[in-house]
Amino acid sequence: MTVENSKQTETPILDVHDLSKHYRIGGKFSSNQGTVRALDGVSFKLYRGQTLGVVGESGCGKSTLARTLMRLVTPTSGGALMDGRDIFKLSKEETRQHRKKMQMIFQDPFASLNPRMTVADIITEPWQIFPEVVPVNERRERLAELLTQVGLNPNDGVRYPHQFSGGQKQRIGIARALALNPEVIVCDEPVSALDVSVQAQVINLLKDIQSRLGLSYVFIAHDLSVVRHISDQVAVMYLGKIVEFGDCSEIYRDPKHPYTKALLSNAPSLDPKDKENRVILKGELPSPLNPPSGCNFRTRCNMVFDKCSQSEPALSDRGNRHACACFLDGH
Repeated sequence: MTVENSKQTETPILDVHDLSKHYRIGGKFSSNQGTVRALDGVSFKLYRGQTLGVVGESGCGKSTLARTLMRLVTPTSGGALMDGRDIFKLSKEETRQHRKKMQMIFQDPFASLNPRMTVADIITEPWQIFPEVVPVNERRERLAELLTQVGLNPNDGVRYPHQFSGGQKQRIGIARALALNPEVIVCDEPVSALDVSVQAQVINLLKDIQSRLGLSYVFIAHDLSVVRHISDQVAVMYLGKIVEFGDCSEIYRDPKHPYTKALLSNAPSLDPKDKENRVILKGELPSPLNPPSGCNFRTRCNMVFDKCSQSEPALSDRGNRHACACFLDGH
């Protein structure tokens, strides 16, 4: 199901429904065959000018979701509507034009920048592919404007990536993502490789750019404190599925799913009482190749009971635009 927010009367800029990405492993003569359900029936709606935060442990499917939305991989099933059209059913030329509308900020700012190219070449390269976006005679001025917009010096265009700090490299990545005037930016853990103080600067920069340009973000992270400061809605993922979804304030005020409660209880805090109430998840994340029967989370849940192994809970509405996939009432 998809939970509507307070802007439900508007048309969502991105409408994802039942999106799945499965990988077959093992060949004809392999004893280890099966299907990895990296993404399994994910649905959500993203509205203009808003941010959807996607959180979960490593291996839960967050990055697969990012790569699938960017069409770096082809989904097994499901779809995603943008401007009323399924982005996975576009022709080659339509796909090319769609690239301008959706851009990505990568996790590792150094690995995502070509060390042999200057900052100016990196940021202006999209204009070589889409020359209609910025006329040739206006590109120098637009480059200076983008560098200033992300907090860099307009003269930094002549320098190379290795001459910048981690936070500055990520600012270059943000400027490159903005070069084509996109409507949606997929942020795949854009601050996880940065120092805490620099993380705050980049988050504030993203929020400022969003408020000025009306951009929409899909913001992927494993740090719940970071997600809290930028998101309007939050989707909590576990083994390729969304197990809890709702308004950011509601998720943090009253988490329903035991997994969400565990993640929140382990977030860094200066309050000694928070350590006493910490929920320790037992065991390791199960393999997506062989997930548990019934509820995927039951092998690590401290509130498990018989029904959890017998059937899989659906993502159901709990009120206040809040959905949870759990047989418990959330309290």
